[in-house]
Formats: sequence, structure tokens, C-alpha cells
Amino acid sequence: MSEVASSTGSAASAVPPPDLTGRILGDYRLLRRLGYGGMGQVYLAEQLSLKREVALKLIRSDLQDTETARKRFQAEAEAVARLNHPNIVQIYQLGESDGFRFMVLEYVEGRNLRHYLERKGPPDLAICLSIIRQVALALQRAHEVGIVHRDIKPENILLTRKVEVKVADFGLSRFFAPEGPALHLTQSGVTLGTPLYMSPEQVQGQPVDHRSDIYSFGVTCFHLLAGEPPFQGKTAFDVALKHVQEEPPPLSAFRPDLPPDLCAMVHKMMAKRPEQRYQSVREILRDLNRIREQLHSGGGVHKAAAEMHLSFSGLRSESPSPSPSASHQTTVPFPAHPPLHRRSMWWLALLVGVLGAGFGAVIALAVHATRLRPGSSEEAAPPNVSNSTPNEDFRYLSPLVPRRERELLAILNKRGSKPDDVVAATLELVLLYVQQGRLQEAEERIQNLEREFVERPFPKGEKNSPLLRAVQSASRLAKAALQAYSPEVDAAQRSNEMFVKALEQAAIPPKSPKFDRLERGLAAVQMLLMRYPDLGELCHAALDRNAQALGVTILSPPVLEQLRQPPRLGRKD
Repeated sequence: MSEVASSTGSAASAVPPPDLTGRILGDYRLLRRLGYGGMGQVYLAEQLSLKREVALKLIRSDLQDTETARKRFQAEAEAVARLNHPNIVQIYQLGESDGFRFMVLEYVEGRNLRHYLERKGPPDLAICLSIIRQVALALQRAHEVGIVHRDIKPENILLTRKVEVKVADFGLSRFFAPEGPALHLTQSGVTLGTPLYMSPEQVQGQPVDHRSDIYSFGVTCFHLLAGEPPFQGKTAFDVALKHVQEEPPPLSAFRPDLPPDLCAMVHKMMAKRPEQRYQSVREILRDLNRIREQLHSGGGVHKAAAEMHLSFSGLRSESPSPSPSASHQTTVPFPAHPPLHRRSMWWLALLVGVLGAGFGAVIALAVHATRLRPGSSEEAAPPNVSNSTPNEDFRYLSPLVPRRERELLAILNKRGSKPDDVVAATLELVLLYVQQGRLQEAEERIQNLEREFVERPFPKGEKNSPLLRAVQSASRLAKAALQAYSPEVDAAQRSNEMFVKALEQAAIPPKSPKFDRLERGLAAVQMLLMRYPDLGELCHAALDRNAQALGVTILSPPVLEQLRQPPRLGRKD
């Protein structure tokens, strides 16, 4: 569960260097290798004299093979050590023992931001704003004393469970850069920065200043908020070229729930020309504070004396491996939305045996049923909030958009989402809104679904497609369920009538002498509810509410009572 105090650089060697675990170098016993890469190896070590854990980075000897390079590196390390900022990983010592030159760093218990995003996705907005603010404070301090990081990326942003941020590797990468006018993106060894996050001027080998950090910081913020970097490609060269030639996609396309001013801030940080970006991190902090104040004054965010915690469940400690910033790892396969999990189809077998071939179209739909759910309850849970010491960064805790709602909205707003995924996401969102008492928003989602599928013109032959019929039935059932929550006196009776009508309209030919129209409609609807379980939960809750409002234990007609009860194996109608 621990993270190295910094990433180990870029390109990892094809053959891992010898593991020195157990050796003693001066005052330090190497306890465990945390990683290795182009700059060397990093170990969890014990400082014997002070009985404390530190991170010890062994620097490759060929990176400091001249006296001039060693002196420059020493001077820069001393400058970084003097920063003494709570959001910057501290350098304790430079040392040499048994021919190994090393750097001793503060050991940070937690994970780096990339590990977190890969396994958890973007955190809630309050946490994102805190991370952005703390990284900005670290950059501001470094820039004030003339230190440019040159390699801002998620791997170099370390997070503790209490959402304390530590930025690693300040100012060190300049001394590991290859000589020459331009960056060699295909070389094995050390690169100056990481192509996913490098500024255009850095890619082209031009002189860089603090505004290059601002660009990389903007790309990192995009990744933090969207769940993926703005540019990806098959090779480092592909990605680097996009940084120079292409505009990033709109952040709002990935996260329509974000404040527009926040999206604008991130895009200004990523302007191609340095003079078009923020000219200082102080300007970023000014706009960030304004955004936070606007969120607070708008009523959507409330003050809270709370301390936020990140959940690292599932982020198990791994065996030593190459640094995640290795040069061969240039494409990051972040999913646009959570994976769709297959729904158990035990009820399908039962209904097929009962209803026969007359419902083949509905059965064909159910075979391809999918279920949109987070991977696990623990993984989907928001960070814990305790009533311990207040964290100033969370004066404005946001109930803006819960993670699951945000994931569903991303599916609905993403161009190219599969139609069935859109339907499933809409119905889950409607259920979520009803459970939260947001009935008008639930109704608007149903209307949007109708406009998307039911009311739009279809080519000849598609108007009676199985998907369209499923959407029509789902829409009618959802409207009937919403009616149950109406303040009208006869809301329950009207809701029941709407349910009966929905069942009648769901009946599928050919007619069977065994079943009347309502029974055939019920069979079709039960298949539909198996395909979209959230719709089933919505209907069951509404019918329970209707029975309670009417003061009855059994609804009439009988098909309503059958619809009210979730299907069970072995049930006889």
C-alpha cells in the first residue's frame, strides 16, 4: 500500500538491474525495492541512526559521469532541499557508499495519482479541486525560487489517504536530459519528461521555463478530471506530435457536469503558445479560488468541517516492477466509462419454457442483456468523511454530482455510446433521481429518451425494431411509476391505470389461446425488466407505493400484483 517518493524516471531497462534488498549503504538498510527505471532504482530503506523509513534512490552512474554534471546536480538538489514546502517531497541527503551514489528522500505512504486513476477513475470534484490546488501551491513555491520541474505528470503526484499531495522530482530531470537540440522520443534510456504530458516547446527541444510546467500541469488536470489524457497514440512520437499540432478535445465533452470556468481554466493552461497560457501559477490559484467561491455561493456546495480520505481498496502493493512512466508505455487505455457486466440469465430459461417461441424477438433482446454497475460496492464507494480535524482545502465539500451519476451522464453524453447502453444508463439514472426525490429530473430523462428513440424518424423497416419497442415499453412503464409519486389525490389509481395500459401495449403477436392480451403483455414486460433491472426496481417500488396509498394488500387486476412481485424461480401463475 506504499508508494515510492518519486517515480524512477522514464525508460526502464529491458533487463532489471540487480536487486540490492538487504544491503546497507552508509546509514541506510535497503528494505525493499519499490521500482526501477531510466534514472535508476528506488528502495524503501531504514535510516539506522534515526530509526525512520525513507525512500532511497540509486542514481545510475552514467548519468553523472562528469565532475560538472555532479556539481550541477548537487547544486540543484540543494536548491530543492531548501524549498521546504508541505506539498513537495523533501530531499534529506545526497550520499555515496560502496560505489553507489544515491539520494535520500521523504517516504510518502500512499499511491501516485496515476495508480489511483487507473484503478478508481476520477475522484469527486471536491477532491479534484484539492489536488489541483495543492499541486499549484507546490509549483508556485518552486517557480518563485527559479526551479522548473520539467516533468509534471500523475506519476510524480503522490497522494496520501487524507488527500495530502506531495509532488516529487522537482528540478531533477534537467540533469538527466540527453544532449542535443531536440528530444529523442525513440531512444531507450532517459527522456526529459513524458510525452503524454510534455509541452509543445519541450517536445521540440526548445528552451523551457515555468510556463512549460503550467502546460504539463494542465494536461495532468485534464487527466485527473476526465479520467484520461487529452492526447494518446500508439507511439511516443504520435503523442508528442499531437501536443504540437492538435487542439485537445473539450474537457466538457468528457465531463459535462463540471463548472464551465474550470474547463476553461484547464484549457488555458494547455494553450499551444506559452504566451497564451497563464503566465504564473499565482494566476491559476486566483482563478481556482474564484471557481471554488462561485460553487460555494451558488448553493450547490456546503461548508463542512471534515477531513476527506481516499479509498485505496484494490490498490494492493505490488512486486517490484519497472516505473509506470517507462518509455514503452506511451498509450494509456483508460475506459471512457465503467465496463458493462453480463447479467445473469437464469430467468430467461424459465420464461422460454413457459412462453414458447411466440416471444422470440424479446428473448433475442434478453440474450444480449447487459448491466451497468460499478465493479464492487467497495470500489464504488465515495471517499470516507470523518469528523476529525478539519482540512482547510475542504471548506467547500461538494455534493455536486455523485460518482455513479457522473458515470451515467458520461455514457449519455458520449458520442458513439451504444443505444442499449444509453437506454440502460437512462433507466438507472431515473431510478437514482426518484430515490433522491428529484422527480422533475427523472421525468426529463424519460422525455429525452423518448426524443432520442421514439419520436425521431426511423428508416423504413426500423420503426418496429425490437430495440424501439423495448424503449417504448420502458418509457410507458417509467411514466406509470413516476405517476405514483405525484401529489395528486388519485395518483395511485392513475398510476395503476397507466401500468395496465403499458402492459396492454407491450403485448407481442402472434396471439396465443393460452394467454390474453394482458398476460402476453406481462410476459413481454417481465423479459424487459430482466434486461433493465433498474426499471424493474422502479416499477416494484411504485406498485408497492400504490398498494399502500389505496389501502390494499393485493392489487387488481391480477397482472399488476404479478408485476409488483419480483420474479422468482419456481413461481406458478
